[in-house]
Amino acid sequence: MLLNRLGYEVTEQACGPALYEHVRKDHPGVVFNLSSIYGWDKANLVPAVLEIAGVRYTGSGMLGLLLARNYTRLFPILQNSGVRVPSFRLVGARDLAAIHGIQFPLHLYQDGKKNALFINNKIELEKILRKLTLHEKVLLMEPIAGKMESLFILDGMPFLRIPRQATLELAQKAYQLMEAKGLARFDFIQGSQPILINIEISPDPLGKDLLREAELAGWDAAHILKLLVEHAGNDTSDVLQNPIFEPVNPYLSPVR
Repeated sequence: MLLNRLGYEVTEQACGPALYEHVRKDHPGVVFNLSSIYGWDKANLVPAVLEIAGVRYTGSGMLGLLLARNYTRLFPILQNSGVRVPSFRLVGARDLAAIHGIQFPLHLYQDGKKNALFINNKIELEKILRKLTLHEKVLLMEPIAGKMESLFILDGMPFLRIPRQATLELAQKAYQLMEAKGLARFDFIQGSQPILINIEISPDPLGKDLLREAELAGWDAAHILKLLVEHAGNDTSDVLQNPIFEPVNPYLSPVR
């Protein structure tokens, strides 16, 4: 394991009812939280347990993880706060009148579900709406064509490369609105103005997209994990005012 090779003593701990008890007993210096990466259901509760236990952890907090999987709340918050997102519509259970005149295809986001559904026609959409519970809503979003760009943010600062200013400002605004922590990824469709189409609030630190960008910057997986451990528990507002690392230009040598 890379963390062992970096000199850390690592103890694996599964999520469960005894998590708080184990954390209080073991007193870890840092919890490398992978619950939201390899598990989805109720993973947003893990940071709450860790904060009550008073330990540092990697990844985002409870609010960020909760919003990231509640699209019917997240996208209205982003839009109302001035973050450019694709056009969308909220539709309730069996509200067939609300889809009159809607254009297909479209993406359908359902709270608590990790991936969007691609809806080709009205028949497919009506079928899903009829299965929703009484007060449940879904978010319907129009697909946008264009070149996609992903930006990684660590503690409020661009990570591995320096993006266009407009892209960075949108990502940082969304990061702050979600009270995100640690590493997050923001996906944009680029044009005259970037449009935010997706947020991965707690991306896999060994995911292929991150490792590809890290390689361009002269970093390896071990360097990334070490930095995430060192940044665990940082307060974003403090980092934005007094950054402890500089954004890395992929065409320059990496920060040491």
